[in-house]
This record gives sequence, C-alpha cells and structure tokens, in this order.
Amino acid sequence: MNISKIIATLAALSLAAAASAQSFVSVPLTKDGFSTIHVSKYEKGNYQGMDCYKDYIFSCKHTGIATVWKYNGEGIEKLGSFNLATHDEVNHSNVASFGCEFYDKKDPLPLIYISQCHKKPYKGLKDVLFVERVAPDMQSSTLVQTIYYEDVNNDFGYALQWVVDRKHKMLYGFGNTTKDKDLEGNRHRIIKFRLPKLSAGEKVVLRPEDALENYVVEDHGLKYATIGQGLCIAKNRLMMPTGLGTEQYPSYLFVWDLKKKKPVQVLDMSKATSGELEDLAYYKKNLFFIQGQDGLFLMKY
Repeated sequence: MNISKIIATLAALSLAAAASAQSFVSVPLTKDGFSTIHVSKYEKGNYQGMDCYKDYIFSCKHTGIATVWKYNGEGIEKLGSFNLATHDEVNHSNVASFGCEFYDKKDPLPLIYISQCHKKPYKGLKDVLFVERVAPDMQSSTLVQTIYYEDVNNDFGYALQWVVDRKHKMLYGFGNTTKDKDLEGNRHRIIKFRLPKLSAGEKVVLRPEDALENYVVEDHGLKYATIGQGLCIAKNRLMMPTGLGTEQYPSYLFVWDLKKKKPVQVLDMSKATSGELEDLAYYKKNLFFIQGQDGLFLMKY
C-alpha cells in the first residue's frame, strides 16, 4: 500500500473512532466554559480513586495503596503513604469518597469510603464499600465498616461504584447493568440510600427495598460513554469522568442533575487534560481536582 493510501486509511479509522465516541453523547459536547491546570505529576503507579477534604487530597492506587497530599495553592506536599487496611489484589479502589462522620473528633480527616469495584469478590463479597479511618499521622488506616449491596435482582453487572453525597448524607451507587464495552444491552444504573452511620455496625447490608431511588440514566435521556471512571457529587450534580484518553475512548466528563434526573452537560476533557482520567473531587467554590494517570489537575467549572 502506498503512503497516500495509508494516510487515507488512518484518517478514515480516526473519523470512525470519533464518530463511535460521539454516538455515546446525548447532549452537545462542551469544549469551553471550564479551564484546567496541571498541578503536579505523580510518582509512577496505577492510580484510581481520589477525594479531597479542605486542602487534604486522598489518593488511591490499585490494590489499595493510599497517599495523602496537601495542596498549598500551587503544588502538593506528601504527608503519608501506606497500604489501606483492605489492601488486596482484588481491591481496585476505583472511587474514594469522604464521608460525614469522624471516628474521633480529633481526627483531621473524616471517614473515607473506598469502592472495591473489581470483577472478583473480596472475601466472598463483590463490589463492597470499605469504610476506613485514616490515622491522625496519615501513616495507616483501620477498617471500621463494610457496606454490601445484596443484588438479588441483578441490578448491576461490572462494576458497582459508590459515592457519598456529604451535604445530604446520602450514598449513591452507580454502575453498568452488564459490563464495560458491552454495546448491546448495557445500561447504567443509579441507586440511592441513606448513608449508613458508623453506629450501624461493622457490616451493613443494603437491600433493594432499602433504596430511595433506583433507575437507569438511559431512561432519562442520557447516552453514556462505555468506560466509566470515578464519581463526585457537588451541588446536586453527579460528575462522572469517562474514557481512556484515547481517540476511540476520549475523556469526557458527564454532568447529571440528581434532583431533576436529567443530563446537564458533557465536557470534552481531551484537550484540557492528558492521559487516562480516574476520579474527580469537589474542592471549593467552582474548583474540582481531577486525578489521572498523568497526575493531578485542577479544573475551574
């Protein structure tokens, strides 16, 4: 094949990939109205869930390796790095979400909720939510509660993620009804519960009849990208980074109105960030931290 045919073929493949990606968007892509800065690169690792509390940033790697950073307005300072109490090959740590309670009133950080989100079960339970207390010196953590959804109706396939709505003390689950990249029949479900208190015990089982809401976003006008990443709730909106940072699976940020149950925006993050995005955290006012494999970004939105 000569060079002109090769170029034409590559261009056609690129257009096809772009068209395929666009087909997963139900509202026009927003390319402006937000801006980002690259705060810092990370040490090499398989980064996943992340959240922030005040200026503290809690970052997870696959298997449950945690790092606590502090943001000083320009960069980040490492305060501690350790294996979570639930460190395990099947703890993907896909989403990290700070809760509303403190184990001890002197603790600098509230309880942290870690989504296992692995295709294999952890001690016989799949898609569990680990609730851990971070030690005051930021050098260790302790498992204080495990939350499990008894999925008797097969609501979720691969994989169920969890996020805390701190303002309203609610817990939301989100995930595929079948599996990632399944273009035929896969949909995306949101389920809502009251956030269990620590006093509810070391193991909490949530059942379908306990849910306050249970619906799929496709029934409410959203076409969702196939590669879901993290979750964040801010101002009654569920923020969902997606994609792999590639032409076939570009980085989009889906914004969903939890109160009105409708899509708000889809932000095209492909030019504003680099690499695969993993999780998102509300910082303050109109600022969000974004964690990806290329490090930490700060988004103004």
